[in-house]
This record gives sequence, structure tokens and C-alpha cells, in this order.
Amino acid sequence: MFGDGSVIMLYTPGHTPGHHSLLVKLPQMGTVFISGDLMHFRENYDTNGVPTFNTDRAATIASLDRFKKMVSNLKATVIIQHDERDVSKLPAFPAAAK
Repeated sequence: MFGDGSVIMLYTPGHTPGHHSLLVKLPQMGTVFISGDLMHFRENYDTNGVPTFNTDRAATIASLDRFKKMVSNLKATVIIQHDERDVSKLPAFPAAAK
């Protein structure tokens, strides 16, 4: 997004046709994946659970698989945006930007 690779939008369709998640590279914390609406809770992530209101179940599963492979390859931290258990892992701003 800024031309330096620090924030990358990832095409993760399924919840909606044009859904994206974010990959953020922080100098101290390392690589962080922010899910957006790809999954809503840790249980969805762990079991490939797809909410009935997603527009495309197969696309959601394919996006989850790609997302999980990238997380594994980059040894990234996953922040499931709708899950307070994950959001609370992040320090408050400005420490969150480290």
C-alpha cells in the first residue's frame, strides 16, 4: 500500500467477492496478518468454519487455506479482527506500530 512492502493487501474472497485481508510487517513485532472478515472467530480459523452469510463457501475455504500457508511460511502472528481474544494481543497505539 505504501510502496515499501510494509502493508500488503491480500485478496481473500469468500465473505464477499472482493474481500481483502492485510499483511503488516512491523519492525519489532514482525509479520502480522489481520483477517478482516475472512474468519470471525478463532474457532472458524481452526476448523475452516464458514458462516452461512458468506457469499461463497468454496472461495472462503480456498482463501483460508492460502492465508494459513502464508502464516506458516512467514511465521506470522494472526489477528482475527472480530475476536477480542486476538485483538487484545496487540498493544495500544503507539506501541502497536513497533
